Amino acid sequence: MQGSGLPNSEVSALQLGTLGNAVGAAAALVFYLRSGSDALLLDGLYTAVMAGASVIAAQVNRAALQPRSRAYPFGASGQEPLYVLFRTLVLLGIIAFAMVSAAGKVISYLQGGSIPTVRLDGLGWYFSAMVLLNLWLWQVFAGSWKRCGGNNSMLRGMAFSARFDALISAGTGIALLGSPLLLGTPLAPLVPIADALLVLVLSLALLGEPIAILKDAVTEAAGSSRSIPADLQSLCCDAINPALALHDCALIELAMIRLGRTFTAVAYVEPVFAMTATQVDGLRLAVEQDLVRILKTAVLCEVIPTAIHPYPGATN
Repeated sequence: MQGSGLPNSEVSALQLGTLGNAVGAAAALVFYLRSGSDALLLDGLYTAVMAGASVIAAQVNRAALQPRSRAYPFGASGQEPLYVLFRTLVLLGIIAFAMVSAAGKVISYLQGGSIPTVRLDGLGWYFSAMVLLNLWLWQVFAGSWKRCGGNNSMLRGMAFSARFDALISAGTGIALLGSPLLLGTPLAPLVPIADALLVLVLSLALLGEPIAILKDAVTEAAGSSRSIPADLQSLCCDAINPALALHDCALIELAMIRLGRTFTAVAYVEPVFAMTATQVDGLRLAVEQDLVRILKTAVLCEVIPTAIHPYPGATN
């Protein structure tokens, strides 16, 4: 899988992501300084993190594709969940800062303080451009993710973030540019703090994605079997059973974990007859080929002949 030229597609997508997000972050900063809208500042910081994340992801991607070595005897795929953890914690920090800042403005307004007016002229062009830019980045990341077999969690996360950022830019633009329509209505007192309220709503909307990704990344980094969905685990067991039957072996347990795009699988089998080392090697190769066919990504596989279940208290 790794020698098929697909990494070039991943590298190209990450480079385009860096460029596109850098342009978006710079535009957000310029329009934030011009308009004074904290919603634009949040959008710009989020986009800036995506730009920096693309640069780091390119390095992590390169390391993850390197063959096993003494330094990384099981490969360097473990760097991928660590990268996702870092990226997600930075995003959560930005969101928390934005929420505290917006809440402070709302409290100050309720206490009679003055709130600077947000300049709305020109923002329509900005939000339209950001929506188009993020939709384009979504297509870039999603297309590369599909071409690499749907196993690069970094590209999948970036595609999701780009699509979500497009929705956020569209929602922010509609809400911010539409806030003057509240004048002359019972909601007119909310107009001065519409920007701060919008930041709070956006922050709450943004929280779900990084928290979900954080949980998945922690599960992977911890080496938990929960990184493998139960239905996929069952599918893998069914896929290797014919190879085991050909070698007169019964499957006791298939232990699997996932780190980034690499799966590690250990098949504990009980042979009917004694096996030579060569026969065990042949079985391991057959099991590995079946798992690669099902998972469509790199698999580190071992086969251990045993009569004892690997987990204390478990039964066959």
